[in-house]
Amino acid sequence: MAYREYKFGTMMIGTLFVIVLSIVVLFPSLQMAKIPPTATAVQKSKDYGSESGWTLEDPMMTGDNRPTMIGKGKVVFIREGCWWCHTLLPEQTQDWQYFGAPPTAADFVGESPTVFGSDRKAPDLLHVGSRLPIKGWHLVHHANPRAVQPKSMMPAFNYLRKKDLDALADYMASLK
Repeated sequence: MAYREYKFGTMMIGTLFVIVLSIVVLFPSLQMAKIPPTATAVQKSKDYGSESGWTLEDPMMTGDNRPTMIGKGKVVFIREGCWWCHTLLPEQTQDWQYFGAPPTAADFVGESPTVFGSDRKAPDLLHVGSRLPIKGWHLVHHANPRAVQPKSMMPAFNYLRKKDLDALADYMASLK
C-alpha cells in the first residue's frame, strides 16, 4: 500500500536511479568507444595475438588467431596474479622522465582485461623491457626472485612450467 501513497516519490527515485546509472556507466563507455587506438595499442594487439577458445594450445588456432609467446606471457601474468602488486601504469610523478611517456586511455584499446594493477607493492612494469631487456634475467628472477634481489618480497614462481616461464619472460621483455 505504501506504493500508492508514495507513487510520485517512488517514480522520482526510479528516474533518479536511471539517470545516475546513465551518467556513471553509459556515458563513459560511449566516450571510451570513440577513442581510436594508438600505435602502442595496435602494436600490443599484433604482439599478443588473439587469445580465444578454451586453451592456448589449441592446434586449430592458426594465423592471426594463434597466440604468440608474448600473448601467452600476458595470460600467465594475469593468471598468477602478478598485477595485484605490479602496475602497468606508473604514477604521474617525476618518474615519467625515466620511465617514458605516460600511457593514455587509447593505449589500452582492445585489451581484455586491462591490467592497470590494484595495489602498488612492487615496481611498475610498464617499461621494464627497456630497463631490463635480457630474457635470462627475467627467467632467473621469476623462478627465484631472491637470487637477483636478496630482499625481494616477490614469491618464487618455480612451480611454473618452463614454457610458461619463457612466455612470462617474453612478455616482460616486450613491455618497452
